[in-house]
Amino acid sequence: MAEQIDPHRKEVSQGSRFEFGKNWARFLTTLTDERIGIAERSLCQLLKLPRLDGMRFLDVGSGSGLFSLVARRLGADVTSFDYDPQSVACTTELRRRYYAEDPSWRVLRGSVLDRAFMGQLGQFDIVYSWGVLHHTGAMAEAFANVKPLVPVGGRLFIAIYNDLGAKTDWWWRIKRRYNALPPPLRLPFALGIIGAAEARILAGHLRRRALGAYLRTWTDYQNLSARGMNRWHDWIDWIGGFPYERADVDTIVDAFARDGFELTNLVDRSSGTGCNEFVFRRAAPAGTLIDQPIPGSRLLSRRFGRRLVAAESAADGSIGARLANPPAAATAAPGWLLLQGDRLLGEIDAPDASGTVRIPAAIAGVAGFDASRLSAVAARREPLAGAPTHQRGAMWTAPVPHLASLADDAGAADQQTGSPVFLFEDDRQLARPHSAHADIARYGGGRFSHWGRLLYFSTSDGSDPTRNARRYSIVVPHDAAIAAARP
Repeated sequence: MAEQIDPHRKEVSQGSRFEFGKNWARFLTTLTDERIGIAERSLCQLLKLPRLDGMRFLDVGSGSGLFSLVARRLGADVTSFDYDPQSVACTTELRRRYYAEDPSWRVLRGSVLDRAFMGQLGQFDIVYSWGVLHHTGAMAEAFANVKPLVPVGGRLFIAIYNDLGAKTDWWWRIKRRYNALPPPLRLPFALGIIGAAEARILAGHLRRRALGAYLRTWTDYQNLSARGMNRWHDWIDWIGGFPYERADVDTIVDAFARDGFELTNLVDRSSGTGCNEFVFRRAAPAGTLIDQPIPGSRLLSRRFGRRLVAAESAADGSIGARLANPPAAATAAPGWLLLQGDRLLGEIDAPDASGTVRIPAAIAGVAGFDASRLSAVAARREPLAGAPTHQRGAMWTAPVPHLASLADDAGAADQQTGSPVFLFEDDRQLARPHSAHADIARYGGGRFSHWGRLLYFSTSDGSDPTRNARRYSIVVPHDAAIAAARP
């Protein structure tokens, strides 16, 4: 009878999977109490819990076993599993070192894509999966398989690679190439990638006369990494990590919101290729839509909007719909706008006391109208005052002195706490708020920033906004909408 080949081993030999466990085994030789303490503090901070006493904790894709160890130290009853046999061995080794023969920490081998295996695990107060589900090769299926393991009232903590389009596509090709190489060639290949990237980073530090700060990114990396990693193992994990999927913040929130998961904490790394971190609380059973503003969303409709559901047509061509989760101050805010993704459809009356809005027939009849993708936001729209002034490259400015108090500043120029002012070209929102001014000038593409008394922006196609016959306007949410969307 032919010997059955382990599926993980087969994928590795075919160059379609990185051996995460081998990298984790090397990492364990550098693990210190200090790194364990850093990981412990990071877990408590993101979960907003001082301890996990008496809680059931599932570590999906346990890797080195570090966070299983941390959860056990915090008092949880821990179940760890991984698909990679060497990762299982790493987790088992940590259990042997710190909690030998402990019945409150079990270590298993299994796949998050194996529905039968997942179904026999039961439910947990906390399901934790940091940087794992995007390496399965079937991320949507992995999401579907972890959802039932979180009961109403339970928490889900996941971290998923951010999607930057062409840049992340390039990294996908790098990762695939690394894994397809014969093993002796992988280290030289990785050194080439690391060397080129580190040279750019070093050059930036040298320009600022900060060589010491660069050296500390290597020598003090464990204090910079909440996961207790060192820089070398982080680099190899990043270059080799394959399969590799990614998604933006809105996509992940939507994937879980439709099944009763409410976002309670978010670490938004939308400006880079790293992992966005999400903590959800299950507020309702599967099939229940939880709607809420998404801190840091690039879209006005998702950062400040409320989705509309239960749309019904009337005889006069108008549509009635209601807010999925009406805010307490819904009827108090004058002036509402209707949006479909990045498209501004027009003005609507404020919701009534039940959260119902009426969409005029003139809006419901426009080309491309989709009643299943509507959001309403309490906001006002106003045209840019005066002709824009060219600065450099693709960047223009327009004065908005009356909005200076809402502008980005050095301490809050990010997508969660930055300016709530959004720029529209005709009826389409321009794509990238809070962009660096150098990027606006160099790359254009609809990047913009509200800084001080000015709006810095580029047009969608690099054209001259004073000559392209397009209308430029800003949308500013009302104070109640801004307050409701604060993280």
